[in-house]
Amino acid sequence: MDQTVTDFFNLHKDVTHNGDILTIPNEFLNAETPEDIVRYFKWIQTQSKCKSLRLDIDTDVTELKEEIKNKTSLAVSHREHTGWLSITLYGYSSIMTNSYEYYKQHGIVTDDDVTGWTDICKFFPKTVDWVKKHSPIKDYVRVRIMILEPNGFAIPHRDYATGQMLCGPVNVAIINPPGFEFVLENGGLVPWKEGDVRTMDIGSFHSIRNTGNEPRAHLIITPYKTGWDIDAMRLACSSFTNYQRIRNDSV
Repeated sequence: MDQTVTDFFNLHKDVTHNGDILTIPNEFLNAETPEDIVRYFKWIQTQSKCKSLRLDIDTDVTELKEEIKNKTSLAVSHREHTGWLSITLYGYSSIMTNSYEYYKQHGIVTDDDVTGWTDICKFFPKTVDWVKKHSPIKDYVRVRIMILEPNGFAIPHRDYATGQMLCGPVNVAIINPPGFEFVLENGGLVPWKEGDVRTMDIGSFHSIRNTGNEPRAHLIITPYKTGWDIDAMRLACSSFTNYQRIRNDSV
């Protein structure tokens, strides 16, 4: 295991997850109108100090797990990390796993190129169907199955340099074996369970590792630009409110 990854985990893994999360401001306790929902959503996204938020979506991933587990060999390497692989279901190509900005910078795509469902989707019909029917993000630019092989890791990184950034991509835990861990800077370990649909603060440094014997497979749905419509924002707000209520009841 890379020493940078080990040091990062040792520094942050014992921090209480969402231990610094803020209480809901009174002005949002009865948010109902679209204007109030948008304001509440933006507060959750950038000011709440929430490191990860489990969205209140009931997801049975049994069929998705069966569909994916024997097809991980279709994945290609993602970035420079060890054992971190990707299958792009929606994007420019099944083997193009990075962002539009990355490919534009390297002169591979232009504004005239469009994303869409890729050729590899025919091998994952149930996963594609789940995204189309159940994803809270309806306007997406990338949909990927992200694989982390045994002994694989992603070095600490952040996707935004602007501070807290929750409610960007949505992450669905499909295969989440023992030994897989996701840690956030000053945020501890994310309490993943298979079927969880979460949004993460990827404005904070974060890292993943798999010390187990099975590949981990999560589905990541990246919105197009803002991407969260009012229904998705409302879901995030109600999920945050419910999460805070459960936390308060457990004290």
